[in-house]
Amino acid sequence: MYLRTLLFILLCSPFCFTKGQTDVYLNIDHKFDKSNFVLGQIYIDDNNQAIQITRLSYYIHQVRLQHDAGQHQVIQNHFLIDSEVSNYFLGNLSTTVEALESVAFNLGVNTIYTPNNFNQGHPLAESSMYSDNEQDYVLIAIEGLVDSDANQIPDKDFKLLATSPALSQNISVNAKSAAENNRLNINLNANIANLLKNIDLQAVGIQENSGLDNQTLCDNAKEENVFSNVSTTGVTELVSPQNQIYIDSRLSIAPTIHYKFFTSEQLDMTITNLNGSFFIQRFNLFPEGNFYLDQNLASGLYIVIFTSPRGIRQSRRFIVRN
Repeated sequence: MYLRTLLFILLCSPFCFTKGQTDVYLNIDHKFDKSNFVLGQIYIDDNNQAIQITRLSYYIHQVRLQHDAGQHQVIQNHFLIDSEVSNYFLGNLSTTVEALESVAFNLGVNTIYTPNNFNQGHPLAESSMYSDNEQDYVLIAIEGLVDSDANQIPDKDFKLLATSPALSQNISVNAKSAAENNRLNINLNANIANLLKNIDLQAVGIQENSGLDNQTLCDNAKEENVFSNVSTTGVTELVSPQNQIYIDSRLSIAPTIHYKFFTSEQLDMTITNLNGSFFIQRFNLFPEGNFYLDQNLASGLYIVIFTSPRGIRQSRRFIVRN
């Protein structure tokens, strides 16, 4: 009897275990144009205004995967994306995925409930992403400061809290990647500069609604191609996230620039203001060092840019106050 049972298990095992599993992860890097996006960093928007974003969050749900010659899988859950978090576990598929061909998802929320209906830790339990005034979830929340007097220093509050299911967007991206060890990584960039196109942040004030500016914000997510596949060309290797540029502004009239690049090349450095009327240049610098600005600069926003013969180009903005 024992031998017959064992033989039955051995014969069945190829059929019982042919269906695999795949863990799905979303890796999303937020950018501002070609720079890595960081909360609190100063950027120049589409209207040539200095802005400083202090909050960026949004919901996605119903993630749809196309893989392996047109097969489809759907992950229904809601996910709250925060610009300071890059990696999200989306779920486990009961089938084996070899190669991702494209991904689509809904930007927004699909529920009749409120945060009080969800347990703590659930993405939809986040009360800061719910509008009591509108009695609806916030699809996208972005707030910060914008320069109001053309001195290149952000000083005026703005807040865009987009509500209403009518503003939801269906996003599709030709995101391609191969699964490894039953793990599939969806690698995306999200360009925040494109998200803010055609919006005058000086005129925004505080908007917690489904009005025109918030409608433009949500429309941009699709029409301005905010989300894109992560490039795998050599450029991404040259612009390495490991490279470091740090501005010590404790002496605000003459900051010190600390830099460290993971390359064997020598670097050229340019420091300029936004209109290019002032600049400092240094050549053939070692990949790691410090540069002290020993001259009193006029108040305003400046950019330091490091370049190399092979194509490294990384920059950081900083403010001088005197």
